[in-house]
Amino acid sequence: MATSSIHPLSTNRRKLERQLSRDDIGNQARVLLNGFIHDRMVRDGMTDAPAVEELQEPGTPVGPPMEHVQEIARALRCIGDELDRDEKIQSMIAKIPPDAPHQSFLKIAGDFFSDNIYNWGRVVALFYFAYRMALKALDRIPLIRAIINWVINFIVDKVAPWIIERGGWGAIVEYFGTPANQVAAVMITGVVASAAVLLYKSFN
Repeated sequence: MATSSIHPLSTNRRKLERQLSRDDIGNQARVLLNGFIHDRMVRDGMTDAPAVEELQEPGTPVGPPMEHVQEIARALRCIGDELDRDEKIQSMIAKIPPDAPHQSFLKIAGDFFSDNIYNWGRVVALFYFAYRMALKALDRIPLIRAIINWVINFIVDKVAPWIIERGGWGAIVEYFGTPANQVAAVMITGVVASAAVLLYKSFN
Protein backbone atom coordinates (compact mmCIF):
# COMPACT_ATOMS: atom_id res chain seq x y z
CA MET A 1 0.00 0.00 0.00
CA ALA A 2 1.10 3.58 -0.62
CA THR A 3 0.96 4.47 3.06
CA SER A 4 3.65 1.91 3.86
CA SER A 5 6.33 4.30 2.61
CA ILE A 6 5.23 7.15 4.88
CA HIS A 7 7.51 7.76 7.82
CA PRO A 8 5.78 6.85 11.11
CA LEU A 9 6.34 10.37 12.44
CA SER A 10 4.63 12.09 9.53
CA THR A 11 0.89 11.80 10.11
CA ASN A 12 0.82 12.15 13.88
CA ARG A 13 3.42 14.92 13.93
CA ARG A 14 1.63 17.07 11.40
CA LYS A 15 -1.66 16.72 13.21
CA LEU A 16 -0.12 17.51 16.58
CA GLU A 17 2.35 20.23 15.62
CA ARG A 18 0.66 22.12 12.80
CA GLN A 19 -0.60 24.74 15.26
CA LEU A 20 2.76 25.35 16.94
CA SER A 21 3.68 28.99 17.57
CA ARG A 22 7.10 30.59 17.46
CA ASP A 23 7.28 30.46 21.25
CA ASP A 24 6.39 26.75 21.18
CA ILE A 25 9.26 26.12 18.78
CA GLY A 26 11.57 28.15 21.00
CA ASN A 27 10.56 26.32 24.17
CA GLN A 28 11.07 22.97 22.45
CA ALA A 29 14.41 24.20 21.11
CA ARG A 30 15.50 24.91 24.67
CA VAL A 31 14.84 21.30 25.68
CA LEU A 32 16.75 20.03 22.66
CA LEU A 33 19.63 22.49 23.00
CA ASN A 34 20.10 21.87 26.73
CA GLY A 35 20.16 18.13 26.07
CA PHE A 36 22.54 18.61 23.13
CA ILE A 37 24.97 20.67 25.23
CA HIS A 38 24.90 18.32 28.20
CA ASP A 39 25.22 15.20 26.02
CA ARG A 40 28.24 16.52 24.14
CA MET A 41 29.95 17.69 27.33
CA VAL A 42 29.58 14.23 28.84
CA ARG A 43 30.74 12.53 25.64
CA ASP A 44 33.74 14.87 25.52
CA GLY A 45 34.75 13.75 29.01
CA MET A 46 33.77 16.89 30.93
CA THR A 47 33.55 15.49 34.47
CA ASP A 48 32.28 18.85 35.74
CA ALA A 49 29.56 19.19 33.09
CA PRO A 50 26.53 21.02 34.51
CA ALA A 51 23.31 19.02 34.76
CA VAL A 52 20.61 19.78 32.23
CA GLU A 53 18.58 21.46 34.96
CA GLU A 54 21.44 23.87 35.69
CA LEU A 55 21.44 25.18 32.13
CA GLN A 56 18.25 27.20 32.61
CA GLU A 57 16.60 29.34 35.24
CA PRO A 58 13.99 27.56 37.40
CA GLY A 59 10.50 27.86 35.93
CA THR A 60 11.70 28.37 32.34
CA PRO A 61 9.01 27.12 29.87
CA VAL A 62 9.92 23.86 28.15
CA GLY A 63 6.70 22.83 26.35
CA PRO A 64 4.74 21.70 24.54
CA PRO A 65 6.04 18.12 24.79
CA MET A 66 7.52 16.50 21.69
CA GLU A 67 7.12 12.99 20.40
CA HIS A 68 10.18 10.92 19.50
CA VAL A 69 12.58 13.18 21.38
CA GLN A 70 15.28 10.51 21.40
CA GLU A 71 15.15 10.18 17.62
CA ILE A 72 15.36 13.95 17.21
CA ALA A 73 18.30 14.10 19.63
CA ARG A 74 20.04 11.32 17.70
CA ALA A 75 19.73 13.27 14.45
CA LEU A 76 21.11 16.39 16.13
CA ARG A 77 23.97 14.33 17.54
CA CYS A 78 24.89 12.91 14.13
CA ILE A 79 25.24 16.35 12.57
CA GLY A 80 27.16 17.54 15.63
CA ASP A 81 29.60 14.65 15.18
CA GLU A 82 30.27 15.79 11.62
CA LEU A 83 30.87 19.35 12.81
CA ASP A 84 33.50 18.01 15.20
CA ARG A 85 35.46 17.03 12.07
CA ASP A 86 34.92 20.31 10.19
CA GLU A 87 38.25 22.15 10.45
CA LYS A 88 36.85 25.43 9.15
CA ILE A 89 34.14 25.70 11.75
CA GLN A 90 36.58 24.61 14.48
CA SER A 91 38.98 27.37 13.49
CA MET A 92 36.14 29.86 13.35
CA ILE A 93 34.83 29.05 16.81
CA ALA A 94 38.29 29.02 18.37
CA LYS A 95 38.64 32.74 17.62
CA ILE A 96 35.52 33.80 19.50
CA PRO A 97 35.81 34.72 23.19
CA PRO A 98 33.06 33.21 25.38
CA ASP A 99 32.10 36.65 26.64
CA ALA A 100 31.66 38.15 23.18
CA PRO A 101 29.05 40.95 23.26
CA HIS A 102 25.44 40.00 22.65
CA GLN A 103 25.28 41.93 19.39
CA SER A 104 28.43 40.24 18.10
CA PHE A 105 26.93 36.87 18.93
CA LEU A 106 23.74 37.73 17.08
CA LYS A 107 25.74 38.91 14.06
CA ILE A 108 27.61 35.60 13.96
CA ALA A 109 24.40 33.59 14.30
CA GLY A 110 22.74 35.71 11.62
CA ASP A 111 25.58 35.05 9.21
CA PHE A 112 24.75 31.34 9.36
CA PHE A 113 21.60 32.24 7.41
CA SER A 114 22.78 35.38 5.62
CA ASP A 115 21.84 33.95 2.21
CA ASN A 116 18.30 33.16 3.46
CA ILE A 117 18.83 29.45 2.93
CA TYR A 118 17.57 27.32 5.80
CA ASN A 119 18.25 23.64 6.42
CA TRP A 120 18.76 21.34 9.37
CA GLY A 121 22.53 21.38 8.97
CA ARG A 122 22.62 25.11 9.61
CA VAL A 123 20.17 24.89 12.51
CA VAL A 124 22.35 22.28 14.19
CA ALA A 125 25.44 24.37 13.41
CA LEU A 126 23.79 27.04 15.59
CA PHE A 127 23.33 24.47 18.38
CA TYR A 128 26.94 23.40 17.97
CA PHE A 129 28.12 27.01 18.13
CA ALA A 130 26.27 27.42 21.45
CA TYR A 131 27.83 24.21 22.76
CA ARG A 132 31.38 25.28 21.94
CA MET A 133 30.81 28.68 23.54
CA ALA A 134 29.43 26.92 26.63
CA LEU A 135 32.60 24.81 26.81
CA LYS A 136 34.60 28.02 27.12
CA ALA A 137 32.42 29.12 30.05
CA LEU A 138 32.16 25.93 32.10
CA ASP A 139 32.82 27.75 35.36
CA ARG A 140 30.28 30.50 34.59
CA ILE A 141 26.78 29.03 34.59
CA PRO A 142 25.10 32.46 34.22
CA LEU A 143 27.10 33.05 31.01
CA ILE A 144 26.14 29.61 29.65
CA ARG A 145 22.49 30.39 30.39
CA ALA A 146 22.85 33.73 28.59
CA ILE A 147 24.35 32.03 25.51
CA ILE A 148 21.49 29.53 25.47
CA ASN A 149 18.94 32.32 25.78
CA TRP A 150 20.55 34.20 22.88
CA VAL A 151 20.29 31.11 20.67
CA ILE A 152 16.68 30.46 21.65
CA ASN A 153 15.70 34.09 21.03
CA PHE A 154 17.41 33.96 17.64
CA ILE A 155 15.52 30.77 16.74
CA VAL A 156 12.20 32.31 17.79
CA ASP A 157 12.84 35.49 15.81
CA LYS A 158 14.49 34.09 12.68
CA VAL A 159 14.27 30.32 12.33
CA ALA A 160 10.95 29.29 13.92
CA PRO A 161 8.78 30.09 10.85
CA TRP A 162 10.90 27.74 8.75
CA ILE A 163 10.66 24.97 11.35
CA ILE A 164 6.88 25.46 11.63
CA GLU A 165 6.59 25.12 7.85
CA ARG A 166 8.41 21.78 8.08
CA GLY A 167 5.89 20.60 10.67
CA GLY A 168 8.03 21.00 13.80
CA TRP A 169 11.30 19.64 15.15
CA GLY A 170 10.29 16.07 14.33
CA ALA A 171 10.86 16.83 10.64
CA ILE A 172 14.60 16.52 11.18
CA VAL A 173 14.11 12.78 11.72
CA GLU A 174 12.37 12.37 8.38
CA TYR A 175 14.89 14.58 6.58
CA PHE A 176 17.81 12.73 8.09
CA GLY A 177 16.42 9.38 7.01
CA THR A 178 18.50 8.93 3.84
CA PRO A 179 22.28 8.96 3.35
CA ALA A 180 22.01 11.64 0.65
CA ASN A 181 20.21 13.99 3.00
CA GLN A 182 22.67 13.27 5.79
CA VAL A 183 25.53 14.35 3.55
CA ALA A 184 23.66 17.45 2.32
CA ALA A 185 22.80 18.50 5.86
CA VAL A 186 26.42 18.42 6.90
CA MET A 187 28.15 19.70 3.77
CA ILE A 188 26.20 22.96 3.83
CA THR A 189 27.91 23.84 7.11
CA GLY A 190 31.15 24.23 5.18
CA VAL A 191 29.52 27.12 3.36
CA VAL A 192 28.42 28.53 6.70
CA ALA A 193 31.89 28.30 8.17
CA SER A 194 33.52 29.90 5.13
CA ALA A 195 31.15 32.86 5.26
CA ALA A 196 31.14 33.31 9.02
CA VAL A 197 34.91 33.30 9.39
CA LEU A 198 34.95 36.79 7.84
CA LEU A 199 33.31 38.11 10.98
CA TYR A 200 36.10 37.19 13.31
CA LYS A 201 38.56 39.83 12.27
CA SER A 202 36.91 41.99 14.92
CA PHE A 203 38.05 39.53 17.59
CA ASN A 204 41.70 39.44 16.52
